Order: sequence, then structure tokens, then C-alpha cells
Amino acid sequence: MRQQLLDLNEIQQIDLGIREIEKRFEAIPVRLRELEGTIATSRAELGKLVEQREALIKEVKTLDASVQAESIKIKKWDVRLNEIRNQREYLALSREVEGGKRQNRDSEERIAEINIQREQLDKQIEALEDTLGEAEMDGTTEREKVQAELAAANADVAKEKVRRDALVHKVPAALLRKYDSIRTKRLGVGLVAVIDGSCQGCNMKLPPQLYNILQRVESIEQCPSCQRIIFWSRIVPEAQATGDENAAAAKSGAAATP
Repeated sequence: MRQQLLDLNEIQQIDLGIREIEKRFEAIPVRLRELEGTIATSRAELGKLVEQREALIKEVKTLDASVQAESIKIKKWDVRLNEIRNQREYLALSREVEGGKRQNRDSEERIAEINIQREQLDKQIEALEDTLGEAEMDGTTEREKVQAELAAANADVAKEKVRRDALVHKVPAALLRKYDSIRTKRLGVGLVAVIDGSCQGCNMKLPPQLYNILQRVESIEQCPSCQRIIFWSRIVPEAQATGDENAAAAKSGAAATP
């Protein structure tokens, strides 16, 4: 019975180690996700700025074409003004000429405004492109780092599973099933030590009779409170060698919660 508990305790340590590695899996990509979020936001913002610039360029082309077309008409009208002798026609055409010139002035003023806006947009785009370039470089570096860390974590998990597989056949199938069932429900901890009569999984004091039974190491017992499988801490070799029950607790999931 003692050896079964020792083997199960070693399996517990392996399972806890694997659980910690799996937690690393979750934490490893966080920085990468943050960078990818920044990159996506910057790309979207850059896309909007480029669209705005393209719209301004298109508007300038339209205004330039309008100014050129209006200028050609104004030249023709100026020639006609010199030929017209009818005052009524002369005044009507003069108004057309003035209207065309006014339209061209408005268009040219608008073009000047657009050019200022384009200069500002160009500066924003240039700055954002620099920021995006740096973020993409950081993202590439972080992606490579994440891939390496995930590969290392996977290798660690595989190594620990090999160790576990070498131990599970030493533990009775029924006991292993019970342990696996409990740890699934109890945050990965199915086996805990008892120190000074207290369960290190839920910190509840055991009945004195149960504590005495544990010390005889003649049966598999469970905590009446948290239902985890329990064992007397001093059966763990490290604890026997040092006489330190806390060492055994550390080896048997003392960080467990109810």
C-alpha cells in the first residue's frame, strides 16, 4: 500500500507539472496577440488614411480638369467679347466670364486646401508606416519566439507523459481511475498529504481515528471534506530523510484548494 501511494504521489507531481506547462501554453501567445492586435489596428488606420488621400487626389484631378475646361471657355468668351457689338449680349457674356473666373478661383482655393490636407495626411501615413513596420518586425520576432517556446513546452509535456506512462502500470487500475476522477473535479489535484492531522487540500482537520489509520498505511483513504485521496506526509522519502513534513506537503500538492 505504501508503494502504491508513493507511485501515485509521483504521478500527481507529474500531472501537476504538466498542468503548469499547459498554463504556460496559455500565457506564451499573449504578447504575440497584443502585437497582432496593434498591427491589425495600425493597418486598418493606415488603410483609412490612404483612402482619404486617394479621395483627395481624385478630387484635385476633377477640379484641375474643371479649371482647364473653364479656362478654355473663358478664353473663347474673351475673344467673343471683343467681337460683340450688342450691349445686351455683351453684358450676358461678361457675366458668364465672371462666373467662370469665380468658379476657377473657388476651385483653385479648394485645390490649395486639399494640398495642405494631403501634406498632413502624407506625414501621418509616413509616421504610421514606420510604426507599422516596427510592429511587424516585433511581431515576426515574437512569433519565432512563441513557436520556439511552444515547441519546448510540447517537448516538456511529451517527456512528462513518458514518465507517467512508466508509472501508471504500477498503480491498481481502480485506484488510478479514482485519482483521475477526483483530480478532474479538484483543479488537477487528486492526492494530498496530511500534516499534523490536517488535509493539505482543504485545510480541514481529520478525525483522530482516521489520522491514526493513515499512519499505519494499510489502506487507501479519502478526506471526508474534499474527497481527495490522502496519505500521511512522512511516508514520502524526502520527508523521512529531512524530518520536514512541509517538504512532503510541497511534493503532494499542498497548494491545492477545496
